Amino acid sequence: MIEVKEEDWLAELESDLRAKKDRSEALDELFQLTFLGSPEIRKKAAWCVAKMGQNKVPDTRIVDILIPLTEDADPETRESVAWGIGEVAGAGIGDGRCISALRMLAKDGDRDVKGMAAWATGRLRNKLSLTDPELDEIMKGMLNDGSAYVAASARFALGIE
Repeated sequence: MIEVKEEDWLAELESDLRAKKDRSEALDELFQLTFLGSPEIRKKAAWCVAKMGQNKVPDTRIVDILIPLTEDADPETRESVAWGIGEVAGAGIGDGRCISALRMLAKDGDRDVKGMAAWATGRLRNKLSLTDPELDEIMKGMLNDGSAYVAASARFALGIE
């Protein structure tokens, strides 16, 4: 069961982030929730961290928080990790840890996670000029994926759309 305090705090935070308010002071609390929270709390916390990336919060702690969630049991949490990695690239943040995480997420069994990982790979390529031969090979293998979303995201990742 989700603690009301955490659930209410995350709901308020989500609302603020949707309104594009700067809530970077919440990163430390979010970090704790990704380790100590229930699966539902981790999922909500990961979304909030990824949303901060979309809001262009220039803080490398976003990557520090997302990377350990790459292997989370919940596919929505893993999808938020890929989304957040792609979004922080727009703020000029990304490194080899991001590439390693995307390699893993691109091989995920969940279509939405794979597609988001491919999109994030394209963002690293387009925004930061970060590429990786192994990740490119994974993307090439995704070009013929049965999911149109995954295949289109792989084309974006490889710059061939």
